Amino acid sequence: MHNVREKQPSEQMALTGDRWTRLAQIVSSITNPLYIALPTFLLVALATAPSVERALLWWLVTSLGITLAPLLFIRRGVRLGHYSDHHVSVREQRFVPLLFGVLCMGTVFVLLLVLGASRALLATVTGGLVAGAIATIITRRWKISLHLVGMAGAVTTFGLVLGALYFCLAPLVVLVAWARWKVYAHTIAQASAGTVLAVVVALIIFWLFGVYK
Repeated sequence: MHNVREKQPSEQMALTGDRWTRLAQIVSSITNPLYIALPTFLLVALATAPSVERALLWWLVTSLGITLAPLLFIRRGVRLGHYSDHHVSVREQRFVPLLFGVLCMGTVFVLLLVLGASRALLATVTGGLVAGAIATIITRRWKISLHLVGMAGAVTTFGLVLGALYFCLAPLVVLVAWARWKVYAHTIAQASAGTVLAVVVALIIFWLFGVYK
């Protein structure tokens, strides 16, 4: 059944007159999960690598494979008319780019293994891989929020790897949830589901990797 909170991209753009909606659109744009991956992997790499040079090498691999490749894939799809916009707002269009992203993360994981990446970084990539795979399956039937998967996953990762103080970033999760709701991209349930998925997967994966006890 179609949810009244979900509108097509053309309807979203018609809402730009409201200043809170404009703010929500800005928040939605800058918290794209492909962008959130950049500082997430950089900070984890810097915190766990034996040298800055090694950290930057690991980060370069993750940036090219997990951010740049999917981003170019989606932008090409938008240009060819396959996807509605760079957020791929239409649920039915999400399966292929999500699957491509999961394959990219799998490739990055193998490369990082070869490069001797830290357990924390490997756990971070694995968490994204597992959460992404689950979200891909869910998206076939229901539009779970990928923005919340990304933001909640990043905050959880920071708290587990860098220290509990970073859990103070949790309000960012609420901000992104509000933004996605405000622009009619997701319902509260879809945003909450993305958050729960990311947190649960991160806790399990990091425990399995022995990153925390």
